[in-house]
Amino acid sequence: MKERKYTNRRYLDALEERVLIFDGAMGTNLQKMHLTAEHFGGEQYVGCNDYLVLTYPQAVEKVHRAFLEAGVDVIETDTFRSNRITLREYGLQDKVIEINRAAARLARRLADEYSTPSPTPGSPPPKGEGMG
Repeated sequence: MKERKYTNRRYLDALEERVLIFDGAMGTNLQKMHLTAEHFGGEQYVGCNDYLVLTYPQAVEKVHRAFLEAGVDVIETDTFRSNRITLREYGLQDKVIEINRAAARLARRLADEYSTPSPTPGSPPPKGEGMG
């Protein structure tokens, strides 16, 4: 089995030692890119930033890299609205697992590229109704 570069214990130890800096607004940074319907995989998906991890992961990667290069300790996955309730608005409710896994893999790969392995927590919505 491949040795994991990151463990929860390392995260908890780091929290005891210092304040950890998290990344910022993924959605805002993606909006600044002025992405087109083609980037989202079609007009019906425009605005579904979480779907970009499948249709145009380069955009999500660019945002993650910018934060990592700025020196953040933690990057969150691009999964703020990756739940059945929200994705149903786009007809993507059957892609919940695929989107979440792709977002986690992308964030983990990028975090591992930088010198200090960092945690890559999910990014749940603020309301419990979006969970599930």
